Amino acid sequence: MKAFLTPGMPKKAAYVVIVGFIALAASFATLWAPLLDDDRSYDPLDPNYFRFARVQFSSYYYGGWNPGWAHDYPRAEQNLLKILSEVTGIETTSDSYVIVQLDDPAIMEYPLLYFSEPGTWNITPEEAENFREYLKRGGFAIFDDFDGPRDWANFQRCMKMVFPERNLVQLTVEHPIFQCFYAIETLDMTPPYRVRGNPTFFGLDDENGRLQVIANFNNDIGDFWEWSDQAWVPVQLSNEAYKFGINYIIYAMTH
Repeated sequence: MKAFLTPGMPKKAAYVVIVGFIALAASFATLWAPLLDDDRSYDPLDPNYFRFARVQFSSYYYGGWNPGWAHDYPRAEQNLLKILSEVTGIETTSDSYVIVQLDDPAIMEYPLLYFSEPGTWNITPEEAENFREYLKRGGFAIFDDFDGPRDWANFQRCMKMVFPERNLVQLTVEHPIFQCFYAIETLDMTPPYRVRGNPTFFGLDDENGRLQVIANFNNDIGDFWEWSDQAWVPVQLSNEAYKFGINYIIYAMTH
């Protein structure tokens, strides 16, 4: 959320907008505290259910009222999991989500890891080693909600610590991940807010050509999931975002 001050706005009105925005941010900060301390999301869940794992990581920088890794949490998970269960029959519930750390061996239990705002990601050698092993064992990772040259440079730096010899490549709509459940027709997405570039999808393959990582660059698909039931974004755009998310999960569970 951003506050916009228009040219010619009276100083008193501008002051009211700024004060109101600060108060709103403070209220959100209060709301976020119990969410980030939610013990339920760390409890072991029924292994027969699919679980959506979000990665908690340290950042070299973040602004706003919550850390970047937690943006859209937990509403994005709750809404996506509900749709996933309804359209695929995969056993899951809206509560089937967890928060994990990359240096925890427990990440091996989850077929998919989700990263929010990797543009501020600060990975340690220990995390890089465990993440590398996770991907080698067949794990899959989604990177979402980052844009612009600085975010991209930092994301590449972190991934080079994981796989120094590999390079991210731009994906086309013909890639199996975009056709494995829904037949996605175009990658020309409209982002949920202004970003510094055109939405582009990048991937990282293993030595056998299996896609291990997908990056939604100059985009924030999780934002569509979060607000899809609030009528803040057009239904068509939310539906497309769900198609991407469901395809990612199906691909992760079948490849």
